[in-house]
Amino acid sequence: MILKYHKVLLLLATFWLNPVAAVDLQLTRVTDLESVVDIKHAGDNSNRLFLLQQSGVVRILENANLQPTPFVDISRQIVSGGEQGLLSLDFSPNFTANSRVYLYYTNRDGNTVLSRFIARGETVDPHSEEILLVINQPFANHNGGRIEFGPDGMLYLGLGDGGNAGDPLGNAQNPQTLLGKLIRLDVESPTSGFVIPADNPFVNHSGIRSEIWATGLRNPWRMSFDSVTGDLFIADVGQNNFEEVNFQPSNSTGGENYGWNIMEANQCFLSADCNSNNLIPPIAAYDHSQGCSITGGQVYRGTDYPELAGRYLYGDFCTGRIWSLKKNQNNWDVEILRDSGNGMFTFGEDQKGNVYLAASDGVFLLSDGPPKTQNTTTSIPIDGSLSGSYVTDGLLDQGIIITVGDNAQGRFIFVTWFTYDQTGQPLWLVGNDFLADNASRITLTMQRLQGPVFLGRSVPASRIDVGTMTFTVIDCNTIQTSFEFGSLGNDNLTLKRLTNIQGRDCQ
Repeated sequence: MILKYHKVLLLLATFWLNPVAAVDLQLTRVTDLESVVDIKHAGDNSNRLFLLQQSGVVRILENANLQPTPFVDISRQIVSGGEQGLLSLDFSPNFTANSRVYLYYTNRDGNTVLSRFIARGETVDPHSEEILLVINQPFANHNGGRIEFGPDGMLYLGLGDGGNAGDPLGNAQNPQTLLGKLIRLDVESPTSGFVIPADNPFVNHSGIRSEIWATGLRNPWRMSFDSVTGDLFIADVGQNNFEEVNFQPSNSTGGENYGWNIMEANQCFLSADCNSNNLIPPIAAYDHSQGCSITGGQVYRGTDYPELAGRYLYGDFCTGRIWSLKKNQNNWDVEILRDSGNGMFTFGEDQKGNVYLAASDGVFLLSDGPPKTQNTTTSIPIDGSLSGSYVTDGLLDQGIIITVGDNAQGRFIFVTWFTYDQTGQPLWLVGNDFLADNASRITLTMQRLQGPVFLGRSVPASRIDVGTMTFTVIDCNTIQTSFEFGSLGNDNLTLKRLTNIQGRDCQ
């Protein structure tokens, strides 16, 4: 696991004054890749998602296909485990012109490193690394860290307080260290190294590091900019009682102090009575009855799910609970969208504004209701080369057999799906129909094979309609399908070819 403890929902009554419309939040797995701790896109209109694994590898997900060659592999130069490892990446705002990629990781000495690399084709050149910054880490936890380019073209990096419990070294409020801070650097203007932006709030202030943009952070596990407004959301993992979401408006000139370790969320931490003057309270927080470790999210800016528009989606690592946070005049509306689930590591977005979640059991697309078909892939006509067996997410104990053939009446498709019902009992479904010319998509009425003689004679006593299943061919190895089976469930799946039917080759 990557994180220590995080915490999530706030107790201020003003957050609840204006109820928000219900969202039918659904999670659809796009890959079962594990230990993904950051999700980014390159801003190059390639429809690629870059999935960063804590172990030091970055994989590319392109058109629902996980590419076999890693985009990045620095596993031999990092230490990984607990809260250490490869923690974040981002792409230059001018990536298509300069191919610059930035990584943040824990080196073999246990210190964290901000580096710049150059991508060449589909991989990063490991020999191109230029180390920009090394931050000495006194403990192995609270490495924090997410790299984000802001709308101003500057690179922002959120740093934890250096670790142990309660910030024993007082780093978060110490202006002479970068630990427990949000820093802001100009890494794009110079041909090498970086420069400190002249408008950073503490430039030319004696005794304060000029790289600092904001202070008072404990372990900011995931921050993100709203891609439309430029506002910044910072999820800060709490200590004993609270998890919190901090907010910085797009017109900020920096210098905010978010309070740690004077306060934990809205509660004094070091003493029962503390001076909170000039400290910025969180816009949302939750106590440990609702979770234990916050995972910061993204503002949804896609177009497929209008009810999600403008909502900041975030969750809790321990409970799997997911919240929505949205500005409503001078208040923030909070809504629980999912009450429980598997532990979550990070959120991310693609270039179209769709939001994804990496959890312990894979990476998921978040949607309001069943996910809509994304028009990011080119479908191909259904023909005999499609014939074969297919599996979903590598589940070899259930799958689909598809046969496409021709007879005197035309081209037909026959589908057999072996799966399990909601009680765990084996379930056979079949469907068939004739195909229109050059069809790349078809909806079949699926029937359940049922009856006492089915297994004995391979002939069912009866067929019962259970619903419809729609197939769209992406390529001859990949099929996207959605089904609506009433009480048996509704879902969307990506099917991957397992075998060909003899005599029919995938072209």
